[in-house]
Amino acid sequence: MRLLSLRPQLNPIIVREVRTRMRGVRPYAILTVFLLLLSAVAYMFYQLMMQQARMGMTLMSAHVGQGLFNGLALCEIFLVVFLAPALTSGAISGEREQLTYDMLLATPLSPTRILWGKLIGALSYLLLLIVAAVPIFSVVLMFGGVEPRTMLKALALLLTTTLTFGMVGLTCSALLRRTSRATLVSYIAILLLLASTTLPAVVWGQFSNPIGQMPPPWLVYLNPFSAVFSLTNVSFNTEISSYYGYFDSFAGLPVATLLAPGVLYYGPNGQVLMPTYRATMICFLALTLLLGWLSTHLVLPRRRWWPRLFDLGFALLFAAGLGLAYLARNWWYLAPPVV
Repeated sequence: MRLLSLRPQLNPIIVREVRTRMRGVRPYAILTVFLLLLSAVAYMFYQLMMQQARMGMTLMSAHVGQGLFNGLALCEIFLVVFLAPALTSGAISGEREQLTYDMLLATPLSPTRILWGKLIGALSYLLLLIVAAVPIFSVVLMFGGVEPRTMLKALALLLTTTLTFGMVGLTCSALLRRTSRATLVSYIAILLLLASTTLPAVVWGQFSNPIGQMPPPWLVYLNPFSAVFSLTNVSFNTEISSYYGYFDSFAGLPVATLLAPGVLYYGPNGQVLMPTYRATMICFLALTLLLGWLSTHLVLPRRRWWPRLFDLGFALLFAAGLGLAYLARNWWYLAPPVV
């Protein structure tokens, strides 16, 4: 009996949220429609690239594979960015509106377990959609141009983005008492984040000196669409003097090219081209931890900002993470070479 009592227990909030969300026919109908739409998107991009081949453009099988992969990944990241906040923005404010928030705080669960239980429980269905789309993504392996490890990187990026944007909605839900206000504020914050990274990257070449320069990599570190494009779109040509190089699998969409900057790094083994998704994942993880710490204080009914032992543990953990990121800066930090 003592051994059974020492067995780790699953967060009861996660159990309740998963059971509630998976009841009835609706969740499975949404999953079926989502997979059908994703298949239609893959077919649309395939026909788009075949049309380019019929117009005389040189198109290899690897180009088709990269184009399909980028189209599917873009569709998935769009789903994550705009659906994750909607699932989490009512996690805490909904409890307050239903007058069950005080009973939740009266349970033996700590504020940290309440928050992470609400986050994982609210995002569980979205995580199911991401995992269910893996077989459709595997179709691109028949065309080549995308390695299995690239698919694993895309899956890791999708999961990281899901947690980060879900935490944005959860923080707004803990801050505001109305679900409608929390949803509105979370979407405003996300749109500001995307606009502050996308628009400067698009117009950077018009104001650079000389004109036509690619945007610096740090400008799009917090842009998930840039990270998706950088998984396969970055290539290097030794005949080009610039340190940026691309293969545009969308063949002519300038925004797609501008959102995928890569940089040539001069390391001990020579020239290495590094995409931006590594920095994006690190920045998203740091942002998730910061928002989680902030939400842990916001869920408290009183004395929210009194220092606690949890704050010391978080500070040590965050400092350790920053130290590891600094030691691994040659792996993720993208800086233009000195010329």
